[in-house]
Amino acid sequence: MKIYSEPCYDIDELTNYNLHVHTIYSRCAKREMTATAIIREAERCGVKMLALTDHFADEGLDILAQDAALRREVEETGTGIRVLYGAELSGCGIGKYTDTDEQNAGLDYRLYACNHFHVDCWDRAEDQSPRGWAVFAMDIVDSIIRSGRADAIAHPLIGRFLEFEDKHVVTNAITDNELGDLLTTARDHGVAWEINRGAALGFPEFAARYWNIGREVGVTFHFGGDSHAIDSVDPKKQLDELKKIFI
Repeated sequence: MKIYSEPCYDIDELTNYNLHVHTIYSRCAKREMTATAIIREAERCGVKMLALTDHFADEGLDILAQDAALRREVEETGTGIRVLYGAELSGCGIGKYTDTDEQNAGLDYRLYACNHFHVDCWDRAEDQSPRGWAVFAMDIVDSIIRSGRADAIAHPLIGRFLEFEDKHVVTNAITDNELGDLLTTARDHGVAWEINRGAALGFPEFAARYWNIGREVGVTFHFGGDSHAIDSVDPKKQLDELKKIFI
């Protein structure tokens, strides 16, 4: 799914869209996150486009039927907001995915998580050092980008789900040259790099690194609120704090 005809580096424009929203079909989302409630809040906030991206780490899940149910509910609202029916898919290892080719092709928007290492289906790095985890995470992202399965990479390379006291130690083990190579590969394969609100605010130094390098190489950025509750649907929430990072 091509969102922008050309890469956009205007944070005000990027935050007209929220391309990472969870509904009640995600167990981690609040029960208030019905499609109807999400749409009404998005209308109130002036959102132009939404992507509904529930987690898909369970191979037995019928993600297409789930999205069809969401589509019916959204259509009943009569909204004018453009809605993409996708999923937060799981790149569980190098070349390892929970979605089938048929499921992948049936989604409007394919947002891949590369680092949910707390989930059972995810492979683990052989080298458990911060550098070992960094190399393993980069290899997973590279394989997702090259696979042709992804439209965007969700909260790329954050170490929040690893058992280190310092949650930034893995990301800090990635060099600027390595990050530039990944971003260039993403550009060449038409895969967007997500500006994830929570991840950016949680580690602004890394967000600034990939923003500046990404602009240099010409990668496409998408904004994702990673919304699990109604009060986080508005992509412009905390915009002033985000602007301090993405300048």
